[in-house]
Amino acid sequence: MMSNWAYRLRKLREHPRPGRFILGRILWRSGLSPLFVREMPRGFRVRFYPTSISAALWSDPSSRTEDEDFVWAVLRPGDRYIDAGANIGQLALAASMRVGPQGEVIAIEAHPQIHGYLAGNVELNRAGNIKTLNYALGADRGEVAMTSRRSDDQNFVTVKGELRVPMRTLDELVAIRQTRLLKIDVEGCELPVLQGAAAILEETELVYCELSTDNCRRFGYEPEEVEQLLLQKGFVFVRADDRGQPMLTESPYFSSLSFEALPATGYNLVAVRPEVSAELLQMLSAKGWFER
Repeated sequence: MMSNWAYRLRKLREHPRPGRFILGRILWRSGLSPLFVREMPRGFRVRFYPTSISAALWSDPSSRTEDEDFVWAVLRPGDRYIDAGANIGQLALAASMRVGPQGEVIAIEAHPQIHGYLAGNVELNRAGNIKTLNYALGADRGEVAMTSRRSDDQNFVTVKGELRVPMRTLDELVAIRQTRLLKIDVEGCELPVLQGAAAILEETELVYCELSTDNCRRFGYEPEEVEQLLLQKGFVFVRADDRGQPMLTESPYFSSLSFEALPATGYNLVAVRPEVSAELLQMLSAKGWFER
């Protein structure tokens, strides 16, 4: 098994900007990092808060772009975007620029400290079309415990923990109206979030959901259960075929993958309403989404 130091050295060698990576870690540990702001390729700015995502974006603004590229490709001026698990706001800020002043972005982050950083980035960019909410999302109203890890993008709801946060359903928090895109990245709580969003889903055109077998099993279900719920709600899935060409399927995606093709850490499920599927495929193809 690779030691912690060996792993760090390998990551440093692989980093496109190792010098900036080292400087970022020094600034983080010194407590000075929030004094620095980094402009991202699409024009919004992100403060270097003491979080792993902030550090990654400060070291290399072109990193972590897969999700941002998808959000940018499918949103249009005036659209509504809901971000469940917004973290420091990278996708919410990109969406804010994409949908413009007539659009709406709702960014929901459960961890209180990270939500504070999210709100700070929204204020930094004067993004008046973003509303931030500090709640955990689930199938019911209540209160849950959360982890508070250094790897802030991997915090999750847990049974034990000193950090307590209020939990609400998405249907309770958000007005029920037409939504272009619902993105969900909640480290294993994806199924409960969708179970608490029955009314929102009826008005949603696209769902972009990160799924991981290990994360799902932490909460006692399999990724296929998320897929089955979305199929029952009338969505179909977008994926690339064996030649890398876009296709639609009404069958569960995860169970169709061979053992060799199973993602090690998870995969991004794209679910779409059939009536907008042709438009979506055209938009993704135009942006080269299927060529990656």
